[in-house]
Amino acid sequence: MPKKTQSGPYPLVMKDESVDTIINDDISFRGTLSFNQTLKIKGQFKGTISSAGRLIVDETGDVEADVEVGSLLVLGNLKGNVEAKEKVELKKPGKIVGDIKSPGLEVEFGSKIIGNCIM
Repeated sequence: MPKKTQSGPYPLVMKDESVDTIINDDISFRGTLSFNQTLKIKGQFKGTISSAGRLIVDETGDVEADVEVGSLLVLGNLKGNVEAKEKVELKKPGKIVGDIKSPGLEVEFGSKIIGNCIM
């Protein structure tokens, strides 16, 4: 059973059943995403993401996008600049290549950031 640690109104690792929308690992998508609740990306996405909600990039997720969200959890790969209104969480084996702007940043040992952080 996944460890559940509270971070704001969302548990750290959310089961798929509690996520509003999932882009599964067999899906490759390009374009602009906007949503209000929680989105989990297990597949590939290229484009832009804008939301007041929570974005989760799962371990199998590969995202190349500029991201503006309420909060962000990265366990996979994200390439692009990030702006989060609440918090960015980077958990191993996650990797962010790009600049991060957020009032809160949590980086787990074993994860990687290649870029600048503004808090």
